[in-house]
Amino acid sequence: MDLRVIGNKEFNGKEIKVIEGGFGKNCRVLTDRQISEIHDMEAYEVRKSMNRLIEKNRLKVDVDYIDLKSISKVFTDEEKVQFGYNNNVWSKSSNVFILSERGYSKLIKSMDDDLSWEIHDKLIDEYFLRGEL
Repeated sequence: MDLRVIGNKEFNGKEIKVIEGGFGKNCRVLTDRQISEIHDMEAYEVRKSMNRLIEKNRLKVDVDYIDLKSISKVFTDEEKVQFGYNNNVWSKSSNVFILSERGYSKLIKSMDDDLSWEIHDKLIDEYFLRGEL
């Protein structure tokens, strides 16, 4: 799987990594950890919401999300850190998700609060639409 950090971007007063790959060349993605930071929530809550949507067949694997722990690629410690995970978090988590723009939009729909929708609009405009780094 070709997944790489291409830079950093200021978003809502936070520095986030710009990650591309997984769903195709030059496709930007968000990790469950990034979503938790952006939305000021715990990562396990994001994963819990993701798993609920997966169980209801609302999210499609390889289209909306990829569980990095379920693929055959072995990630190095350096790669894990690049994507925002340490070995402790990685080993204790059942899932480590990346989401496409489509998957992120579906996750926001399930959150359904004003702040989430505001952040969603801003993220689509400033992150996924290939804004400057």
